[in-house]
Amino acid sequence: MKLLLMLSFLAACSSGPTQLSEKAKDLEVYTNKPTGCNVVGKVVGVNKMGSKELALNDALNQAAILGASGLHVNQEVPNGKNMTVYGTAYQCN
Repeated sequence: MKLLLMLSFLAACSSGPTQLSEKAKDLEVYTNKPTGCNVVGKVVGVNKMGSKELALNDALNQAAILGASGLHVNQEVPNGKNMTVYGTAYQCN
């Protein structure tokens, strides 16, 4: 039993912060909703350590998977140790 608890603890500690994917590094974060762009989807980025930056990284990674060129953050919601970023992914030409 102690071994299981120790392994679970080590696994939780070894999962590092959310790193930006190569595609996500090229995305723009829009301060305002962009005009003349197509919405490709909604994303929700989460970080369980309360980091807004890492939650944003998670959202950007999801937007990159959708083929977006940028992300507009609609809302940032802190909740205890969790930080959630809600965003809209856009494809702009």
